[in-house]
Amino acid sequence: MQTLTLQQLFGVNAVQTADELIIKKSDLSAVGLTPTANNRAEQLLVAILLQALENFEGVLTDESGNKITDELNNAIAYDNRNMWELLEVFRWDIYIPEGYSDKLRNQIIIHSYILNEDS
Repeated sequence: MQTLTLQQLFGVNAVQTADELIIKKSDLSAVGLTPTANNRAEQLLVAILLQALENFEGVLTDESGNKITDELNNAIAYDNRNMWELLEVFRWDIYIPEGYSDKLRNQIIIHSYILNEDS
């Protein structure tokens, strides 16, 4: 099994020092974040979670971001959940909450594991 890199989870320009984790907002625009000087905390968290989710599951896209489909025009999906040693992220459900026609809710499940040094 593999471990995830900082760049896989937080974007290609992510770096860390002993005191800081630096994530470029522009790296998160591919998952829908529009970088501004005052993004809300929940916008940033969701963008980070969606960025992480792309390493675990999603649909194949071409260089322009268009979904690649099969002969029946269904998007071709991938599932890499079993590739990573200490983290598993997957989309549980997408739905529109009752009473909201303008909101789409994504449910993402995150499992974090620790190594058992005794085994």
